[in-house]
Amino acid sequence: MEYRILGPLELRSAGRSVALGGERQQKLLALLLLGHGSVVTFDRLIDELWEDPPQTARRQVCNAAAAVRRVVSHHGGDLITSTHGYRLELQDATLDADVFRSHVAGAEAAVSQGKPAQAVALLQNALDLWRGPVLAGLGSASIDAACSGLGEQRLQAVERLAELRLDLGEVTSLLGHLAVQVAEHPLRESLRATLMRALRKAGRRGDALTVFEEGRQALAEELGTDPGPELQRLHAELLTDSPVVTSRRSSLPIDIPDFTGRESEVDRLVDAIGTRAIVTIEGMGGIGKTALAVHVAHRLAGRFPDGHCYVDLRGFTAGTTPMTTGAALDQLLRQIGVPPENIPADPAARRDLWLAEVSARRVLVVLDNAADAIQVRPLLPGASSSVVIIASRCHLMSIEGAIPVPLDVLPADDAAALFRRIAGPARADAEPDAVADVVSLCGRLPLAIRIAASRFCRRPSWTVAHLAGQLRDRQRRTRAFTANDLSVAGVLALSYHHLTADRQELFRLLSLVPGADFDACAAAALAAVPEDDAQDVLEELVECNLLMQRAADRYCLHDLVRDCARDLADAAHAPSELDTARHRLFDYYLHLADVRGRRSMPGRRGFEPDVKWLPESVPVSASEEDDIRQLRAEYKNMVAVADYASAHGWHVHAWQLPCLLLPFLTRVGLRSGVLELSRNALAAAQALGDRRGVSMALTNIAFALREAGRNSEVLEVLDQAITISRELGDLPAAVGGLRDLGASQVQAGMLGAAAASFTEAVALARSIGDQRAEVNSLIDLGYVDCNLGRYEAAAGRFHDALAMHQRDGYTGGEVVVLINLGWLAQLRGRDAEAVEALERAVRLSREIGMIRGEGISLAWLGVTYRRVGRLADALQVGLEALESARRMDLREPEGDALNGLAETYLAAGRLREAEAMLWAAEELALAGALPMVRARAHEGLAHAAALRGDQEWARTHWERAVELYPAGAVDAENPRAHLADADATCMRCVCGTSTQRVALASAG
Repeated sequence: MEYRILGPLELRSAGRSVALGGERQQKLLALLLLGHGSVVTFDRLIDELWEDPPQTARRQVCNAAAAVRRVVSHHGGDLITSTHGYRLELQDATLDADVFRSHVAGAEAAVSQGKPAQAVALLQNALDLWRGPVLAGLGSASIDAACSGLGEQRLQAVERLAELRLDLGEVTSLLGHLAVQVAEHPLRESLRATLMRALRKAGRRGDALTVFEEGRQALAEELGTDPGPELQRLHAELLTDSPVVTSRRSSLPIDIPDFTGRESEVDRLVDAIGTRAIVTIEGMGGIGKTALAVHVAHRLAGRFPDGHCYVDLRGFTAGTTPMTTGAALDQLLRQIGVPPENIPADPAARRDLWLAEVSARRVLVVLDNAADAIQVRPLLPGASSSVVIIASRCHLMSIEGAIPVPLDVLPADDAAALFRRIAGPARADAEPDAVADVVSLCGRLPLAIRIAASRFCRRPSWTVAHLAGQLRDRQRRTRAFTANDLSVAGVLALSYHHLTADRQELFRLLSLVPGADFDACAAAALAAVPEDDAQDVLEELVECNLLMQRAADRYCLHDLVRDCARDLADAAHAPSELDTARHRLFDYYLHLADVRGRRSMPGRRGFEPDVKWLPESVPVSASEEDDIRQLRAEYKNMVAVADYASAHGWHVHAWQLPCLLLPFLTRVGLRSGVLELSRNALAAAQALGDRRGVSMALTNIAFALREAGRNSEVLEVLDQAITISRELGDLPAAVGGLRDLGASQVQAGMLGAAAASFTEAVALARSIGDQRAEVNSLIDLGYVDCNLGRYEAAAGRFHDALAMHQRDGYTGGEVVVLINLGWLAQLRGRDAEAVEALERAVRLSREIGMIRGEGISLAWLGVTYRRVGRLADALQVGLEALESARRMDLREPEGDALNGLAETYLAAGRLREAEAMLWAAEELALAGALPMVRARAHEGLAHAAALRGDQEWARTHWERAVELYPAGAVDAENPRAHLADADATCMRCVCGTSTQRVALASAG
């Protein structure tokens, strides 16, 4: 948790801003923060909050404090009430003012250790914490005093930073900053003195004298005084002793005034230039390489007294060829002062002269827009004290000793800040969400942001939201990113034109990938080439920064590069050619979903997908874990293919891909979007008249509806699916439908109906000789047996299933059985057996990436740990189970995790946390139509009431639990036992080896 007062008051928790309520609550929190953990008395708070306190002031202070306490305690803070007032506990939180002071102190320590560069970084970090005036918008005597005191500390840090940067030779980049500070604080003599010294060091003696005179006049008019001794001494030196300034030439372009962000890259370049002679800035077109190189060159100009050179090598410039070595050397020699008549005509002689001239000089050289290492290598100064900054779209890996600084797109905050600086803060700040949309649509590419912001700035009638609307349309976006003779598409296309024809073709076709990333196998399918050939092209495209690599063997296109590639594809290919390539890619994903699901999800209701183009290769897989890993890497692409296919009438892919994917999505707990995906699959199957596809799509829809708690709809949809399967004679699909029907009936509390459905599934599977489907249906039936107290029958079914899955090496099935065996052991009071089974289920789930199995295993393992008295372990795995269920948006497992955690909190005497968990489980169960989860929550609320001594309220909750449990459910015996005997124990309240319920003290 982070408190911020260096600007408007803000509380941030987990990286997000927290709402603090009205002005009075904010002012009270500010006063507590200024108290630095000490008690702030009621009297002082009243005096600070009101000029004329009302009679109810003390009560209003208490109300405001209660509101503040609710906010900070919700995020882990603690507001403590004492006899005389309030104190805010800051032990586990940070206060930006404290961090500021710590950085300043650290900077002085670094100076004393002879580390001025480290001190500069610390001071800059300290000043970056300021977002405006202290506690802007709030006012009182204490707040005003804090604003004044901290403001003075900030100015001192500004001055100290300027002094250190000046000592390090950062003159040019410092002058503008100092001029702004002096203009804001014209009477601050120490700042003015620093500016005069900087101007003097830059050789601008006249400007330094002007700054002195302006200060003298301001002091006389405002204060009626003369400048102090330091300014007087500097003035005298300027008049009598003109400082010696080394003459140097500079050919650097102007530093961009609105340069924004790139702090880490700037720091890396500055550090690298201190230790190495060559650095390379590499990145795609429009990423800001030139701006960064020039900015850093200006910042470091003072370190290079013998000159600053800049040459655009035209490696990627429209309408021109890359500059020759001879021409580049001619420019460099002229820039360091060699007369034109002394420059040899022969390139080799020019190279020798360049090396000789810079051998004894300290020169900064910027080589921009380099085509490749061959072009750059003859221009390097050799063994001298000079430094070269090279900017290129290519990876210059063969330049020995160079330190690469790769550039990515701007972080979101920096991208928004750049847009704001160019577009104007007033209009941008009025629409922060629209600004975020715009920079996202610009792909956070600096060139695109600059053009879009400039266009917006010149159209006062536009809103930022209107600009965002323009950028959402691909055709309009292309026009919007064009300004005069400069366009984003044109800049990006320059890299493309340097490729060979086969590289160009694959680059164009990559724009057809509907997902976010891809591998070499997908690229090979697109272009109908061998995988190795595709891999070589992809690596070359990465090296010239037309592709990005976010993970090993995975490639992606920047959004605007994708636009460029798509425009090029539309121009170079007929629509039928693009559709043929797209069909190959879609068939690849269809085939991959099929082959990767066979081993990792055996027994699924399968079919042979309609693959017209069989890919030459798919990624190698050696195990079930590999299959799941590959599906994890590709499922978003497969969903994107299904979405595209649905929107464009590719009906086969639109129904078959979702139906192949659902078992995987179920296994790993990915529920979001399944309902829409399945409904699209149903529409596609209906459009084809494929009744088998209709049946499978209906089954998928039923799964999604069941996960959403819409049980009445589930039963109707599954009836349709089962009927179609029977009519088609597709009995394996009918078995699957019956199992799904039974699962939905269990969730709805219809245990008798579920037993009938599972029994019918067993008989049907047996009749067609499908042993795996029979065993899985028996597991389902065993689950109902457990709920109804038929333990021996359940145990027999589970052990038979476990043996089969272990024999076949089907780990996912083994996990399911182990979870059921663990639960059964709990019901029978065999906790050691339960721990063994559930710990193994957790381990196997993690090995194969079975997220749903892991979460359910952890939830029941936490219950078992609580039953044997291992409360710390129970709490840990319970929290893991809850996090897993919430991450995957699994409602019933989340309800089980909430109830299990609550039972652990009750055993530990932490009643408030327990009750919060139980009410959350009740709310979730109501929304998701989960009666057994809800009944268990009421059991927990009854136990909490009993521990508080409220037997009447406990009885009410136990009675409600009995009502909610389905007829015949064994869990209903828990509340019935307590209703019959107030001193009874049940499986929900056992903790440790004692069979007596432990009466634990309330945590309050």
